[in-house]
Amino acid sequence: MTVKDEFRKHLRTAMKAAGVKPKGPDLERAFNLEWRGQPITKQSATNWISGKHMPRPDKLLVLAKVLKTDPHALLYGAAQSMAVGEKPGVWESRATHAERQAIEAFLGLTAQHQLVVRDVINALALAYGAVQPNKK
Repeated sequence: MTVKDEFRKHLRTAMKAAGVKPKGPDLERAFNLEWRGQPITKQSATNWISGKHMPRPDKLLVLAKVLKTDPHALLYGAAQSMAVGEKPGVWESRATHAERQAIEAFLGLTAQHQLVVRDVINALALAYGAVQPNKK
């Protein structure tokens, strides 16, 4: 399954959970109520829902807000998103001072920049075998 297929699946799930019909005009309306930039078109919303295109990171953040979910859940699924918080404190006992500083710096970034950093870390972990790819 491609990244776009995964996104499509997670977006549809989040839309249903938020009570938004998985139709372009409905998503367009809901999104444009929150978005402060150039409004998206019905076609853009339809392309997101169909998995033809994915939103830019700034739009992904607004989309997650509209759907009352986490941007990470839209990209990777709610189960993986929830797993991040399941064992609070486990990493703290293993983290070095430099790693804690990096985490503090990360937390000081904007949400958009945090999303980029998470994507880079996930890509590196996948490339170097630190995590297994999703097999569905």
